[in-house]
Amino acid sequence: MNDLVSIYVPTKNRLGLLTRAVNSVLAQSYRQLELIVVSDGSTDGTCDYVRALSSDIQVRLIHHDQSQGACAARNLAIEAATGRFITGIDDDDVFMPDRIERFVRQWQALEAQGQRFSCLFDRRIVNAGGSVMLWDTEAQVDLAAILETNAIGNQVFTTPERLKQIGMFDAAMPAWQDWETWVRLVRAFGPAISICSNTYLMDISHEFERITLKSPERIISAAQLFYDRHCQRRNMAGLLRSLAGYEQIKLSASDFFTMLGGGRSHAKFAVKQLKYGKYKASLAPTLHAAPGKR
Repeated sequence: MNDLVSIYVPTKNRLGLLTRAVNSVLAQSYRQLELIVVSDGSTDGTCDYVRALSSDIQVRLIHHDQSQGACAARNLAIEAATGRFITGIDDDDVFMPDRIERFVRQWQALEAQGQRFSCLFDRRIVNAGGSVMLWDTEAQVDLAAILETNAIGNQVFTTPERLKQIGMFDAAMPAWQDWETWVRLVRAFGPAISICSNTYLMDISHEFERITLKSPERIISAAQLFYDRHCQRRNMAGLLRSLAGYEQIKLSASDFFTMLGGGRSHAKFAVKQLKYGKYKASLAPTLHAAPGKR
């Protein structure tokens, strides 16, 4: 249990939220940690706060005077990381105290068993403001599963070398950057394994920007890129199901029938969405398969 773990957190002008996230890292039961805070053009005192931190955990600051985006921030942290392992935390989220310890123990156990896997992940606790939900997952996510939906979430536990080998996060993706990265990671190194513990609190109760509030055009553009890079026609129903999760996106009748033909689970979901008005006016453009997709 002496392996160094690098933890990155990109942030921009959200010092109040960042403080909570950083405190949850500094409170980890596993102490061989390196925390890398990437300030992406922050002007709210973030840099002074990070510089003043005092802990037995290594804390490093990377600051951009001009914002370069979350993908660039994460990639800089990956390049700078010195740990054997690496994981991330969004600045509005919280680690449970034993998260990293559980990851390290599980990785060592799987290695001892000779298993092939790309990364570890965990179930999430989601704070939606008026309610708290437990986000369940499958115990293992292979390539077929990750092409259907982002069953992993927004963070994984892996090695810096593996992320570098797959090209890290792609800033060309207007959204879904995490999901698209996990596809490449799973394709290259094997399935993702869940530690099944609920050690990550995702906070979606605040007023700051979240992907769920981004423009429908941006989300659909990301879906089109994702499809063109990774998918076949058989994956379309799962992709449309992911799009249906955004309140600002309406699907077409054609999308409805595509999900109906995508298998029992997708068909059941499509019918359920009828009562939520997902197929009414203001229809979003249907994704079009690239030539040769089948």
